[in-house]
Amino acid sequence: MIKQSFIRVGFLFTASFCLLFSACSWFGPSIPGPAWSELLGRLTNTVAMARLDTLPSGIITSYDPAGSNDDFNHYLRKGPPGWIVLADLKGPGYVSRFWFTGADNGKHRLRFFFDGEKNARLDISLGEFCGGAEPFMPPLAVYENYCWFNYLPIPYGKRLVIMAEEGATREGGWPRIFYQVNYSTFPKGTKIESFRRELTAAEQAQLEDVRAAWAKGGIAAAPASAQIAESDLTVAPGEKKSCDAIAGPGMVRRLEITPDFAGVASPGAREGLLRDLVLKISWNGSSDASVEVPLGDFFGSIWRRQRYESAYFGMSGDTFVCGFPMPFEESAAVSVEHQGSGAPVNVKVKAFVEPMATWDPAWGYFHAAWSRSNPDELGRFHTILHAKGKGRYAGCLLGVTTLDRSWWMLEGDEKMYIDGESLPSWHGTGLEDYFNGGWYYQNVLPRPLHGLAFKAFFRVVQYRLHLLDPVTFQTSFDMLFERGPDNNSHGWMESVAYYYMDRPAAAGVRLAARSQREPPKDPLADASIMTELLNAERLGDYRGARDYIDQFLEGRAEFPLMPMLRLRQLAYDERLEGFDAVRPRYEAFMAAETNAVAVEQAKLLLWLHEKPSNALLSLYSNARARAWLDGKEICVTERPEKTVVRPVELAPGHHVLAVEAGWQSYPSWVQVAVRGADGVYGTEPDWKYKFNPADGFGGAGYDDSSWPEIGGTGVKGPPEEPYVWLEPNAFVDMQSKALGLRPGDSEWPNRGSRVVFRKEFDWPPAR
Repeated sequence: MIKQSFIRVGFLFTASFCLLFSACSWFGPSIPGPAWSELLGRLTNTVAMARLDTLPSGIITSYDPAGSNDDFNHYLRKGPPGWIVLADLKGPGYVSRFWFTGADNGKHRLRFFFDGEKNARLDISLGEFCGGAEPFMPPLAVYENYCWFNYLPIPYGKRLVIMAEEGATREGGWPRIFYQVNYSTFPKGTKIESFRRELTAAEQAQLEDVRAAWAKGGIAAAPASAQIAESDLTVAPGEKKSCDAIAGPGMVRRLEITPDFAGVASPGAREGLLRDLVLKISWNGSSDASVEVPLGDFFGSIWRRQRYESAYFGMSGDTFVCGFPMPFEESAAVSVEHQGSGAPVNVKVKAFVEPMATWDPAWGYFHAAWSRSNPDELGRFHTILHAKGKGRYAGCLLGVTTLDRSWWMLEGDEKMYIDGESLPSWHGTGLEDYFNGGWYYQNVLPRPLHGLAFKAFFRVVQYRLHLLDPVTFQTSFDMLFERGPDNNSHGWMESVAYYYMDRPAAAGVRLAARSQREPPKDPLADASIMTELLNAERLGDYRGARDYIDQFLEGRAEFPLMPMLRLRQLAYDERLEGFDAVRPRYEAFMAAETNAVAVEQAKLLLWLHEKPSNALLSLYSNARARAWLDGKEICVTERPEKTVVRPVELAPGHHVLAVEAGWQSYPSWVQVAVRGADGVYGTEPDWKYKFNPADGFGGAGYDDSSWPEIGGTGVKGPPEEPYVWLEPNAFVDMQSKALGLRPGDSEWPNRGSRVVFRKEFDWPPAR
């Protein structure tokens, strides 16, 4: 209900503001513009993505004008001593997105000068501006995946100057300031109230609703007025089957497609159907498909099914879901074409269509195009989209697989050329920066308008959607990604571009033949099996993790750790069905299995449920480490390829966890978790730490009041390259629900020091 109410408010604002634009020349220089609450409403107005009369956005970034990879410390000009000017924006307008990384910590300061004021109206630390102080709070403003960003609209009436503390000037010094500022400028004469940090009660209530909607995420339900058009298609290889045409004018508000893979015995063949089946959508009886994309890729599942949702695409259960608004004047036609081999596939298509009384030409027609570039295309950019005509770029989904065994391919910049520009008006600072990440990302993290849907060594899937920072064009549009610096990285890029045009047209990039769409082979697949399973767990996709084990083991009959992976499948079944349903399967596994390690772990999974005080403690570190619970030493490890798990007893109440580790060169981590029958408690950034503390730190009553918190967001993974291999185990959630911790390299007194992480906690954990 929250999302739907904001959609209606935002739609009225869009339509009325279009009239406002056209009236500027009639009524002079004092036309009232949108209030801050109206700008805030855009954050949940998902239907506005389909408007072509929206206010476009621009961008200012720190990209290297020399064309190399030093995309930091390039700013507009010097400010007062110790300060630099990031942006000097002429109003009326507003900042829609602020992104920043490279500072040593959140204490780096920012200043915002409005309308020629001599004193900064906002003089604030980076951490406060991005998630640490009202009204700049998560999930609209946050530090995650190693960067700071803020989507709260910052309006300015006449001018806005944004300054930051100066970064390093010496080579190799820190901080290195990487930044991006998206902004929109209203027509001259529009009256805008500049940003006020003090909100009214109504504004604060609205802000809380928007935060709640973003935190919930997912695709909004179709409105009650939508009519449902359903079709059951049976599509044989070489066939194209179409749903009944839908008469307009109207708008597809939600599209659900459920393929039935039950008759496909091979796990690999089931996932291969994601590229075999092609979704096609055409408008107004056109013979050209405006959408022509492999089924899985279109909905965000590039290499295999993944259950997560952005605000516009995703998967729930067995159903792919699309929330892009799709207006059409005369008719809409949805088809599925089977370009693979094998047996026919049953596909259920369900469209929720909201009728329109009349057609508004300011609506755009939805388009989508699939593109791929290969390892042998060195020296060439990857094309996200090439389009001719009038339209709006809505965003993209991008999969990257590099063969260089490094993340260097993510150092490429994105470039957008609008209306025939010789130089791009949009020039980014790095691939993951565009997707609101940094430093090659931490872990998977889906958000409404951007996210990291997959990460393994060295493969990623990421997306970004331009609801709040519209990119519009009148005659042409080209978006390119650099394949690493100087387009010199070996690997694959595979993408889906989502966009709108003022009239139906063929997809802007021609779909490659099925033989050229085979998913890239992962040379590290055998070593990264646990990383991929943890990936799925962090998305809450236990079914996807279970299915991937089947796919992984297909063709690997001699894989030595097959028994452990089969036991982990049973542990995923426990998450999906409950312990009582799976207990007989655990017992049958133990009776039939000869692998002693797998049998021992199965016994622990059964023991865990014997009484409420039973629990498991895990320790994972690539430095020698020891773990204590309530003053008792539990286990020791120094193997980066293995997680140590021990049974413990944990009565309800207050407890203390502590872990001691020695120095290890980067990357290093310590990760601890306790799992009971009903929950997991693990390492988090609020754990305290100290170098070389006095003995007794493992028990209650120890004075750690002066110890600082580790802070930040934890380490990548773990594991993190070059530690690629992690031996499979059966203990689901014990690593995906705990963060790896490490102090900064500069903090260690010397390499002979030891560090202790400590946390007092209550058990059982709150659900």
